[in-house]
Amino acid sequence: MPPGKGNAKGSSAPMTRPHTSPLLIAALAVLAMVGPVATDMYMPGFPQMQEDFHTSSGTIQLTITSFMIGMAVGQLFWGPLSDRVGRRRPLLVAATLLVIASAAAAVSWTIWMLILARFVQGFAGSAGVVIGRAVARDVASGKELARLFSMIGVVMGLAPILAPILGGMLDGVIGWKGVLWCIFGISVVMLACAWFVIPESLPQQERTAGGIAPLWQDVRIVFADLPFLGYTASSIFSFGVVFAFISSSSYIYQDGYGLSSMMYTLFFSMNAVGTLIVGLLNTRLVQVFPERSLLFTSLLSISAGSVVILTLSLLWDALPMGVFTVVVLLTTCTNPIVMSTTSTLGLSRHKRAAGMASAVMGTLQFAVAGAVAPLVTLSGQASPLSMSTVMVGSALLALAGALLYIRRPGAAAERG
Repeated sequence: MPPGKGNAKGSSAPMTRPHTSPLLIAALAVLAMVGPVATDMYMPGFPQMQEDFHTSSGTIQLTITSFMIGMAVGQLFWGPLSDRVGRRRPLLVAATLLVIASAAAAVSWTIWMLILARFVQGFAGSAGVVIGRAVARDVASGKELARLFSMIGVVMGLAPILAPILGGMLDGVIGWKGVLWCIFGISVVMLACAWFVIPESLPQQERTAGGIAPLWQDVRIVFADLPFLGYTASSIFSFGVVFAFISSSSYIYQDGYGLSSMMYTLFFSMNAVGTLIVGLLNTRLVQVFPERSLLFTSLLSISAGSVVILTLSLLWDALPMGVFTVVVLLTTCTNPIVMSTTSTLGLSRHKRAAGMASAVMGTLQFAVAGAVAPLVTLSGQASPLSMSTVMVGSALLALAGALLYIRRPGAAAERG
């Protein structure tokens, strides 16, 4: 019997909370991975897609835009729904819909069919992110929750960096349609995790009532919680710093520094390695140091690094590639610490409306990521100067968010 089957509504036996077993942790990591991987894994195939569909590059870019809109809207749907009916049923429905949408994307014969399929992909895939975080909040607390979010944070930090690298290697062998079929395969894995591994983690007595009034009450509770909004701001804008680099890196390395696609992949991979090392280190750090101290230290590091890149870009007409690579690596590699600590501290404040809180945090994160991409090319072409300008702005907003919880009484307390 799949997990959670015996806990259906009407069962006389009380539900026992699941434990954070290695298998459950791995399944939650898969849920967190699907959205970021599906976002940009197929991007190396854009030139060939443009030729095959006989369309413009701007229209091809709409496949990314529609996916991001789906991810943002979907989290606001699946998160509150899981607070009302439990985590498992919405996750199963979303995972099934994701498999169907991924297959439709892979067989699309028009660009508009692909754009629509990508929107549904994002809408369904967002359930993995938002419900996965809510399940983690249900089954763990304190240091255990911090450790769990640290592990998930490693995956979420690596996925958007590794996906284009893996997609670039696969595109040369199986083409962009083959890459989309790989995303379909990942979707099937998510469905298997939802069916066989993810339990029903929200007891009946802890679910919120249906209707507009309780939903609006949850919205008011979340948005009236200034420390939670501070954690959310730190999370989304620190991710904006990283995404400013991700969205501009191919232009800077290939057009600016003249690297081949293979050499670009090599330099880009350094950030993946740095992110992995810091993410794994963070699983130990959260057991020793207070989460808020780790968070504030990481924000200061990201802000300082962003300012250094901007300063060097202003001083040098042509910033040396080695200097650029090292400083960017040192700036962005601490993001997994920010992601894990903000998730732990922010969601720990909302037990009853964990799905709503997770939805707000996730939706705003994807909204900021979608806004950052065009900002780095406002001057016409992405460069270290344009990238670092966006990075500094994002870092300062992340620090501004910190003012809402640093030294604020009760900022780490649960709100219910």
